[in-house]
Formats: sequence, structure tokens, C-alpha cells
Amino acid sequence: MEPRVGGLCKGNHMISRIFLLFSSVFALAYMGMHLYVYLKVRRAFGLRWPWAVLFALFSAAMMAGARMLWLVDFGDAVVLRKVLSYICYLWMAYLLILCTLFLALDILRLVLAIADRLFSVRAARLLASSRLRVLVALSGAFALCLYGAFEAQWYRTSRVELRTALLPAGVEHLRIAHLSDVHLGWLIQERQLDAMLDAVRAAEPHMLVITGDLVDGEMEAREAEVELFRSLNLPYGVYAVTGNHEYHAGIGQALAFFERSGIRVLRNEALEVGGITLAGVDDRSARRYGGAAAGGEEQLLASLSPHRFAVLLKHQPTVEPSSVGQFDLQLSGHTHRGQIWPFYWATRLVYDYRPGLRTVGAPNQGRTSRVYVSNGTGTWGPPVRFLARPEVVLVDIVRE
Repeated sequence: MEPRVGGLCKGNHMISRIFLLFSSVFALAYMGMHLYVYLKVRRAFGLRWPWAVLFALFSAAMMAGARMLWLVDFGDAVVLRKVLSYICYLWMAYLLILCTLFLALDILRLVLAIADRLFSVRAARLLASSRLRVLVALSGAFALCLYGAFEAQWYRTSRVELRTALLPAGVEHLRIAHLSDVHLGWLIQERQLDAMLDAVRAAEPHMLVITGDLVDGEMEAREAEVELFRSLNLPYGVYAVTGNHEYHAGIGQALAFFERSGIRVLRNEALEVGGITLAGVDDRSARRYGGAAAGGEEQLLASLSPHRFAVLLKHQPTVEPSSVGQFDLQLSGHTHRGQIWPFYWATRLVYDYRPGLRTVGAPNQGRTSRVYVSNGTGTWGPPVRFLARPEVVLVDIVRE
């Protein structure tokens, strides 16, 4: 998912082109969705031109508001920015769900029409009224949007147990808590972060790892969030890697927030902690934005001991062929499981992944590589999730 662009280097023409391409495609798609909804409603209720003008003005305001959130520095107008964020992003979620329902009803009508022709069951009359279809879609989208706002804060705890002979003598068990895609910014702040960390504290892990996109905005005046991380007091600490949003928001201020929060950022480096090797790589966005750490994934994994259980932290759920058999567990996020169904299937088109734990490739010299792809813990854009509950992952590594 591509976000707002606060903190970009003005001289970076490549970033400007990427953002221009994304924003143009998004604007066309968003405009098309507004037009699709208007045509559906007009056909059902016979709306005349004054309604068309009102809807056009409203649509323009929502599209302009979303663009302002990405481009405009609101300075000290914190309340204005937060209110505008909720209005524009909740409308965006409602529109996405509404278009999906309209499309689903159109497909259902087609299926019923085919059934009528084949079996003479007269099923299509159930959805014969265009007004009824529009009312069902409008009310259904509203109900699903309300539920989605609830689901976005309905954190679940997912547990994984892995047995291994690669823990050193004296280490029988290690518990790792895993967060991803928190997106601290204008909508996700101290209250939501505290709820996420409550689940972490309740699990009593030995360490916490964060696989990118913790930061999604200006973090200079976020002392409440800093204190929440510093108060965790876990035996082996808190570790993280960068995600694409750290670079979009400004990698310098993101790293400063990590440091103030007592979070160790692994940038193409590894360390021994808690009886395992913990390795982390920069997000591949670093290559576009500049400032990537030295080295790379292949070089890093080749340097790891095959006799120690290796956990790789990597934001995007991609597995390089050369990496298979070089680690035992990769923890990733980024996809949000689509955040709002059916966009899960769109993320599946881009990334060859499955949510949760899976084995990748064949064992290499006795080492089996597994990948866990988290649904993420926060939201990007609309503070809504649908059929994509946020999760806190607990990984128990047990001596075999």
C-alpha cells in the first residue's frame, strides 16, 4: 500500500515520478467509483441535475480532502487534520464497500437471470427493483463500515509453536511477540498503541519484534508513544526493521523515534539474542529513496551460523530463492490481508503469500524455512478492517 508523502526529499525526482503515477491512478479509480455510485443511484431514483451537481461537489470535496492529507502540511492544526482524516477516510471505506456490494448484486442478478433461462424458476424477480437493490447496498455498506471500524480495534492473539534442536544448552523456550503495520500517525495514536501493547504485556514475551510500518507520520512530539515502548521492560528488548512507510514519512525522523523509544532497528544486520540469531533487513523502498544500509539480504544470511535458530525480520512477504534454507523463520507483514475484503485477493496478485505460517521451498542441509505473514495490527487510510482482523502474533520457540 502506498501512503502520503510527508518527509520526502524534494530533489528526488524518482520519488516524485512514483508518487505522481500512484496519485494519478488512484485519482482516476476514485473518480470512477464515485461515478459508478452516482449512476446506480440516479437510475434507481431518477435524480435530476441539482442532485448531480451536489454529488459532484461532494465527490470533489472528498477527493480533494484525501489529496490534501497526503500533500499539505497542516502545522499546528492538529484537530482539523484529524477531523478531515476521519471524514475522508471513512467515506473512502464506505465507497469501497458500496461499490463492492453494487458489483456483487449485479453478478447475483446475472446468475439469477441465467438460472431463470435454464430452469424457469423466475428467481430474477427477487432483485427486479433497482430501487430495492440500491437501498440494500446503501444500508449494507453503512452497516459493514460500522462493523469494520469495530473490527479494526478487535485485536486477536495468534499463536505459533516451533520446535527446534538449534537452541543452545540452557535455553528451553523463547517467546517472541510480533507486531507489524501499526501506522502511528494522525489516526492511530497513544490509545490504540496502548491497546496493542496490552496484548503484548499479557503474553509476557521475552522480546518484541516489529516488522515495519510502525511510523506513518511526523513523530517529533510523540512522547506518550515513546513512553509506552520504554515501559515494556522485556527481558531481551524490542527490535524492528524499516517498512516502506518509514521512508515515505521520512526515514531520519522515523529512526529518531525508534531510538527515543528504545527500539533497536536492524538494518541489514544480525545479532545473537535470547539463544537465537535475530536478523533484519531494510525494506526494499530504501533503494528508491536512498539511504539504504550497507549489505543486503543474501550477504547477511550467508554470514549466519547454521547451528543457531535464525529469525529473519522483513517487512514485505517476499522470499528470495537464494534465502531458502538460510533462515528458520521469516516474520513479515505489509499486506494487511487486504484490510477491506475483497482487496485480500488484490494483495495475493502482487505477493505470493498466505496469511499465517507456511513452509517455503525444500529443506536445505536439514534446515526448513518457514514464513509467517501477519495481518498487521493497525490500519492505513480508512480506520476500517473487514474480514482482516488485526493481530498480535506470539511465536514460541521450544527446545526439542
